[in-house]
Amino acid sequence: MPTIEVVSVLADELNLDQNDFEIALIKENRLESHRGLFYDWLIKQKGVIVHLGNSGFKEDKEVGFFAGELIDWNFELATIQLPNFDKGETEANQISCFRFLVNYQIEVALIIKKAINASPEQKAYFLTDIQFGGDEGETIEKNLSDFWTVHDTEGLRWNTLYILRR
Repeated sequence: MPTIEVVSVLADELNLDQNDFEIALIKENRLESHRGLFYDWLIKQKGVIVHLGNSGFKEDKEVGFFAGELIDWNFELATIQLPNFDKGETEANQISCFRFLVNYQIEVALIIKKAINASPEQKAYFLTDIQFGGDEGETIEKNLSDFWTVHDTEGLRWNTLYILRR
């Protein structure tokens, strides 16, 4: 299941109230990803991280927090095959791009905008990590407008850290 996180770079606080969102939110001042792809790099950074999750996790954030229900899984049609580890197969590189479901796009956009505005550098990170995405993480810089254009036309890349500016 996918991990989706937004970081307000060097921010001390990010004013987000769970009651204002359908998306479940976990907000922390220690930049610790829920998955390992960007963990080592991110833990050395400073700011506020927000983990985005399915709305069902709003009341219970202690057990398996992920964002699978926010994703339009029909955007990139793929049949995920479980790997045969005995043959050296991995689960990576089976899916590459995604979009958010329309009913969550406004909330995600608001979270990212607030993250950029709260950052002294006017910068946010948007990162994803999913088991069946690319086995190597990549970093892409975009302004916020181009980020949403890519979302709408090509789809956002899994296992990517986007550096976003206004």
